[in-house]
Amino acid sequence: MKYALVDGHRHEAAVGLRGVCQGCGLPTTAKCGQQRVHHWAHRTANCDKWWERETVWHREWKNEFPVECQEIRISSSSGDFHVADVQTPNGIVLEFQHSPLPLEDRQARESFYVNMAWIVDGRRKGSDFTSFAHSLSFAAPDYGNVRGWRLPLVRCAIAENWSIALSTVYLDFGDTMFPDKGGPSFSHKELPCGGILWRVTKAPNERIVITPFLRQSVIDHYMRGTPLDGFDPHPRPANGLWDYRSID
Repeated sequence: MKYALVDGHRHEAAVGLRGVCQGCGLPTTAKCGQQRVHHWAHRTANCDKWWERETVWHREWKNEFPVECQEIRISSSSGDFHVADVQTPNGIVLEFQHSPLPLEDRQARESFYVNMAWIVDGRRKGSDFTSFAHSLSFAAPDYGNVRGWRLPLVRCAIAENWSIALSTVYLDFGDTMFPDKGGPSFSHKELPCGGILWRVTKAPNERIVITPFLRQSVIDHYMRGTPLDGFDPHPRPANGLWDYRSID
């Protein structure tokens, strides 16, 4: 965890500091080595069963938000509590997910937080980006209000895995350059080289739809309620075949 209470105030880990967990009040130790990001660790077992080892990617995402929005203790009416990665001023929880997470654990978090969104690290495995880029190169236009694509039936594990989430999901591939082998409807030249998150949803016909949004607009959307900044929609065919009811 990034913060513990030192003399009653939230403080980042630093050499020589002693703190207590803001969740359970038990003692914590500052870990300030060279191999991992500086963090606080419980001296005994972690009090939050949803705790996961934090990566640089986690920390960078948390730092996109004000300190007062990071690592927020949230309690349920039954007395259970968990520490959310971020809770925005309007009450939306953002969870930054790097490691694999079983479906039942995802559903438990969605049920507990209710109003939440996922941001998933798409660079954890090289094969995730490779399969996503491959599927995107054969994708068909999605005729929504902003530019998006319907993935083909070619397997894309990370998109399939997260498309069944009840909460909104964004995939983060960082500034990785997509190969210049776009299909008839996609070319990486349509989009900026970086600063994009890909929202994953399912169309009414069960096809997976991926929609790019500017990373900063996603942050602003959850912090300030501003509209998501997407890209101009695909021109709709004159024959009306853009309707989902007429698309395989």
